[in-house]
Amino acid sequence: MQGLVTLDFGNSNPHAGLFQKVQGSWGLVKVVPLVELPLYLTQLGMSAHNTSVVVCEVRARETEITKLLEQGFLITRVKDYWRGGRFAGMPVDYAATLGEDRLIEAFFAYKREKIPQLIIDAGTFVTMDVVTERGFQGGFIIPGLSTYYETFGKGEQLKGVSLEALPSQALPKDTASAMSSGYSAFAALAKKLILELGLRKILLTGGQGAIWRGFFQDLDHALVVESSPHLLHWALHFWMTTQIEPQ
Repeated sequence: MQGLVTLDFGNSNPHAGLFQKVQGSWGLVKVVPLVELPLYLTQLGMSAHNTSVVVCEVRARETEITKLLEQGFLITRVKDYWRGGRFAGMPVDYAATLGEDRLIEAFFAYKREKIPQLIIDAGTFVTMDVVTERGFQGGFIIPGLSTYYETFGKGEQLKGVSLEALPSQALPKDTASAMSSGYSAFAALAKKLILELGLRKILLTGGQGAIWRGFFQDLDHALVVESSPHLLHWALHFWMTTQIEPQ
């Protein structure tokens, strides 16, 4: 058995993906919170002797990295390979400040299918990135739904309004829906990108991906909408096994 651990050190909720290669085929066994990683490494028989680690760091977590190094794990960090302009053969039309999560997901989409597409990673914050045959073209960062709702706490007459309903694209008729459905303006931005740039696919990931999928139900059926809950982990696996340790 050969193992690979993909570490997602995002803005919040760090997670680990545990991959195993058995009889020549890779599979994602489990995605777990970072605090549970030692338990599952033991249960799955994964150690420094048979497993590598690859890390995507939006937020640095040197303590966790040090613990793994002390256990003898070989660790590959995306940041050591990112300088701006190009990444593993993909042109990048963006500043070198581009987050590693956005970079690695764009690389995966670019290499897998060289078609114009929009990657939406909907978590605490939502990124909307455009990838075409010319590589990574840029994108937007907006608040996630919960983060957006929290902003109403700054309004004296709004902070007590319950916002349990999901956003709707219908014209609101009360204060609560006026607040929640205002979020659909961000969906309008995504649709504008799709139409103006001739994008042919939407790739959705993140904890609020299902909400975003609902925004696109009225679009042309020729537009492919694909959900990939563990996109970042598969993207890290793809980069590691094709660029760093080709199998």
